[in-house]
Amino acid sequence: MIAPPSSRRFRIFGAITVLTLIATYIHLRPQWNFEYRDYYDDVTSYFSRPIYDNTLYNQGNDQLVLKQYNTSNPCARFPDTDGIVLIMKTGATEAYDRLPTQLLTTMSCLPDSKFLLFSDLEQQMGPYHLYDALAEIDEADKDRIADFDLYRRQQECDVSQKQCIDAVAERQNAWNLDKYKFLPMLQQTWRMRPGREWYIFAEADTYVVWSNMMHWLKKQSGLNPREKIYLGSRSWITNRPFAHGGSGYILSGAALKHLVEKHTNLTSQYTQKGTEECCGDLLVALALNDYEGIKIRQTWPMINGEKPTTLPYGRNHWCEPILTMHHMNAEEISTVWQFEQTRKTDSILMIRDIYDSLIAPKMRKSRENWDNGSDDVCYMNPDSDAQERADGHFRDRQKKADEMSEIEKMAWKSPENCAKVCESEISKDDSTDKEKLLNRECFQYRWHDEVCCTAKSFKFGEPKQKPDDDDPKAKWTSGWYMEGIHEWIDAKGECTKPAWKIPEL
Repeated sequence: MIAPPSSRRFRIFGAITVLTLIATYIHLRPQWNFEYRDYYDDVTSYFSRPIYDNTLYNQGNDQLVLKQYNTSNPCARFPDTDGIVLIMKTGATEAYDRLPTQLLTTMSCLPDSKFLLFSDLEQQMGPYHLYDALAEIDEADKDRIADFDLYRRQQECDVSQKQCIDAVAERQNAWNLDKYKFLPMLQQTWRMRPGREWYIFAEADTYVVWSNMMHWLKKQSGLNPREKIYLGSRSWITNRPFAHGGSGYILSGAALKHLVEKHTNLTSQYTQKGTEECCGDLLVALALNDYEGIKIRQTWPMINGEKPTTLPYGRNHWCEPILTMHHMNAEEISTVWQFEQTRKTDSILMIRDIYDSLIAPKMRKSRENWDNGSDDVCYMNPDSDAQERADGHFRDRQKKADEMSEIEKMAWKSPENCAKVCESEISKDDSTDKEKLLNRECFQYRWHDEVCCTAKSFKFGEPKQKPDDDDPKAKWTSGWYMEGIHEWIDAKGECTKPAWKIPEL
């Protein structure tokens, strides 16, 4: 059938109209593109609801963190963890207070095959299994050693652990029991996850910065996991070095393999030794040294026992990347995870970045009922009664009287006098001398009970309970010499590259 002329004209007109619209769209599209994308993103955000206001964002860090928190893909920046196993240790008295936040944040991006959870009680936490690190210790040893009394009571509890065990009252007993977990954990870890390159051991209140950790182990450190290597933040007990467990420590696959496969009696050998030593992390160091001649390689301050509010910012804690932090409560773990998620850059996270984003916006000249941890140099009432009343820690850090300036001799009298110590260190005539600014020895102070102490770094600290009485000596006052802090930061300049730590024996 042949279409009539009017139908053909209509179809031709329609085609011309469509082509005209397409050409107009192509011509105008560059002008519309930005508005279109904005609108599309808004609509997507509204319906999928992955974006929230970032509670970390404020005027002090608006150039460093995003204004909004996109939760749609929390593992987008998470690194490849091939060849790595995280071993996290907890206890039945604290597991449900600490582990859930770990599992909801950093560990949510680790496959099940990349981590193990150990405790002193076998439990199930949702889909996650907690292994009893003490299960294979000889029953005769458990019956004989009083430190296992808490373990038995936990096993006998027929309801929730919180109903049976008072975590606060049992804190010391839980600590005493904890040291027996370390070496059995090594054996069970190798049995369940053999042949990996690196084994990272951490506590349930340890935060691991995975982006830094993997970059360092895989690309930056130059370490070979086929060599016997033991890394951590070095501590000492009676001249014996060991890696502090709370800060986290790392064993190469070769170190763990040799220790476990060649010495199958580790647990029985060191259970008795546990009754003679304070700490399980020391027992690990003793076993590695005694059996394999492996000594800790110092990796501080990257592997660190502090957290954002207690890190001593300044020299040795500025351009250095951070791998771990310790004593992190659930809210603090969530906060740092949120910070990692909302940084405006995916560059190496340095200690300075933590200060600039999380601490600097909160800093001010002074705070009442606050302890900022100043204790490097102390100035005390010279009266003998006051000296006897003071904590021995502060007495040991007193500056010698014949070395004090007139301002320092008066520092113990009041918070105002104490503040003058830092203010007087560099006169205005010297304020442009970069070397003197960088070598500043006093950044902050703390005053309490006629004891003034100052610090060579700047720390945020934590609240102290307000005293019950009105005695001025009972209050805690902390202060920061903000001008000196700003001058030091300016003199230090930008961190042009991360100051990676070379592990040393």
